[in-house]
Amino acid sequence: MIYTTGTIAISGNTLTGTGTNFTAAGSLIRNGCTVIAMTSPVQVFQITTIGSATSLTVTPAANPAIPAGTKYAILLSDSLSVDGLAQDIAETFTMYQRYMSGFADVMNGTTDVTITINGVAVTVPGQKSLAKKGANSDITSLSGLTTALSISQGGTGSTTASDARTNLGLGNSATKNVGTAAGTVAAGDDSRFGTVNGNSGGVITGAVSIEGQNLNLRSANPTGGWPFFITFMAGQGNNLPYSRLYGENSGDITISTGVNVSARYFQFNAAGNFNAPGNITCVSLTQTSDADKKDNVRAIENALDKVLALDGVTFNWKDSGLPSAGVIAQKLIDVLPEAVGTVFDEHDQYESVEEVNEKGEVVITNRLVKQRDESKRSYTVEYSGVIALCLQAIKELNDKVESLQSGS
Repeated sequence: MIYTTGTIAISGNTLTGTGTNFTAAGSLIRNGCTVIAMTSPVQVFQITTIGSATSLTVTPAANPAIPAGTKYAILLSDSLSVDGLAQDIAETFTMYQRYMSGFADVMNGTTDVTITINGVAVTVPGQKSLAKKGANSDITSLSGLTTALSISQGGTGSTTASDARTNLGLGNSATKNVGTAAGTVAAGDDSRFGTVNGNSGGVITGAVSIEGQNLNLRSANPTGGWPFFITFMAGQGNNLPYSRLYGENSGDITISTGVNVSARYFQFNAAGNFNAPGNITCVSLTQTSDADKKDNVRAIENALDKVLALDGVTFNWKDSGLPSAGVIAQKLIDVLPEAVGTVFDEHDQYESVEEVNEKGEVVITNRLVKQRDESKRSYTVEYSGVIALCLQAIKELNDKVESLQSGS
C-alpha cells in the first residue's frame, strides 16, 4: 500500500506537503514509513516525526533540496515489522473508537451533533432532540396537517369555518350582519350611539370626559407637514376661530392667539426654544450659567473698545408703539456676534374648511394657506451677553485707572 496524495518539497530534514493529509484517520502513515521522492535521481527518506497534515520530519536530510510540486510515494506496508503492524492495528482501532464515540454522541444528544467520518465533518440531530411517540412539549409549529386539532389541543376540532364556530360555542354571533337595526352589529353611524354623530367626524353637543392616560391626535392630511389643530371658536354655532393650538411633523408646537383679528404666534420648537411675539412678564427669570455646561470659556478681549462701538438707545416698537430701551442688534453683531441670534418673522398659516367626503359626509379638514418665508428673520439679542461685555469693559477700565494712579 502506498500514499501519493498531493505533492511535496523537502528542505533539510523538513518535508512540507501541498494537498496532503498525513494525519487523516486510517491513512496508516506512521514513524518509520519510507518516503520516495520522484526526483532524478530518486531520493529515499524515512519518517521520524509526523508534525501535521502537511508536515513531516524525515532522515536523512535532502541533498540537494527537493523543490515544491514534486511527486512522491509513502510506502505504508514495506517490510512491515511487528511494531509497524501493531501501530497500524492501533491506529485502525483508534479510528473506529472515534467513530463509535461519535455515534454515542448522536444517540445521547439533545441538540445537533457534529462527527467526523473519513475526515469529513457531518452534523446530524441528536436522537433525544427528535419528536417521539406520545406527549411532546417542545413542538412550536406544524405544517402539512390534514386532520384538525381538537379544542383540548388548542385547535377547533374542524376544518371548516362553520363547524369551527359550532365547536367553539360561538353560535351565530360570528355571522351577524352590520346595520343600524336590532339583531345587527352596530356601525359607526348607528343612531343607537347617542354620543357619536357619524363615523368620520361630526358634532358632540355635550361635555366629553376622557379618563384614559393618553389623548392622541393624528392628522389624516398627508400634505403641509401633517398639521393637527385644536381650535377655540365663538359659541352659539359661530364658526369664528379665536385661538388655536397646532403642531406639525417638525415637532414644533405653536399657540396662535387673535386668529380672528391679527394672529400672534407663540412657538415651542423641537430644539427646546420658546419664541414669543410680545412681552414676557414674570416675577423672576433665571438663565443657566453653570461652568460644567460650558466649553471654550475665554475672557472677552478688547471689551472696552467694543462697548465704545455700541450705543445705548431708546426707541418705540413699530407694532405696538410702546417705548423701550436697549442696543441695536446690527451693531452688536459686529463686536459680539455670540450674543446675537435670529427668529422667523412669519409662521405657516392654516385654515379649517368643511368638505364632503366620498361617503357624502361633511367633515372638517385643515389646509395650509400660506407657508412662512424662510428668508424673513429678525435679529435677537441675548442681554446676558451684553452684561458680560460691560462687566469685562469695567475691569479693563479699572486696570487703566489703577495704572494712572500708580504712575506706571
